[in-house]
Amino acid sequence: MQIRNEKDFWAGLMFMGFGLAAVIIASLNYQMGSAVRMGPAYFPVMLGGLLAILGLVVFLRAFFSKLPPETMKANLSFGIREFIFGIVVFAALGYGSKVVFKSGDYGMLAASVLLAVLSFLYRPKTKPLILILACGMVFAYLLKPLGLVLATILLVFVAALGGHEYKFKEVAILAAVLAVFSVIVFVYGLTLPFQIWPANFY
Repeated sequence: MQIRNEKDFWAGLMFMGFGLAAVIIASLNYQMGSAVRMGPAYFPVMLGGLLAILGLVVFLRAFFSKLPPETMKANLSFGIREFIFGIVVFAALGYGSKVVFKSGDYGMLAASVLLAVLSFLYRPKTKPLILILACGMVFAYLLKPLGLVLATILLVFVAALGGHEYKFKEVAILAAVLAVFSVIVFVYGLTLPFQIWPANFY
């Protein structure tokens, strides 16, 4: 079958990848529960499943699109082999970490670092994409040990590295404003149990 819409093809693969990853990680690490008594895995499994189904629909649409091919060509700095390689690395290191350390977190972090280094060395044009994904990983894994304020500041600085320009003063102001906003909204407004500062800071 011929790919007629490259944008839908890659978007569908991305949605399916993230959706299936959420389903697998949540179902292997947390209890599912039921619709009446939801466990911690219930929401990410349901949401990930819906995202994977949406991705499948978008992916299949790429083969039947009737839009002009020149308008639907994706300008990507990586190909299908690199995409599959990334999935295999994440799956292998995540599973290996789960077996050895009883947690897939170490494998996910190792896979992220490995793919980021390989991307910078062999696919320099993927730098913005890698850094935007990396900032999410930084925030997720450092939120608990560093607290909301420092994790948010690091998120902004890492994400800013993926832009065309990097002005330290502007990034610092944005990081400070976003950190204050996050504390006001999530901790004091929504009363979510986020740690504001590192545990040994108090």
